[in-house]
Amino acid sequence: MSSLLKEYDSKVDSKHRITIRSKKYQYYHIAEYADGRIVMEPRVLTEPFRVSENTLKMMDISVKNLKNGKVSKGLNSSKFKNE
Repeated sequence: MSSLLKEYDSKVDSKHRITIRSKKYQYYHIAEYADGRIVMEPRVLTEPFRVSENTLKMMDISVKNLKNGKVSKGLNSSKFKNE
């Protein structure tokens, strides 16, 4: 269980927004309940089309192995063809 860091009151503005003071995250998942409670959970979004550094290193190693002739035997895919 986390300890309470801050507690303060906030008022909804004319555009139905609430200000969060000194927020640590840019994105939050919001859950609203029938009794009026609002629960905010931080979310860290990742870049969907970014290739990780580890993946790039593995690709570099694979290309180096291919250029050096360090490859496996060819695959016979003729039995998978639709006729």
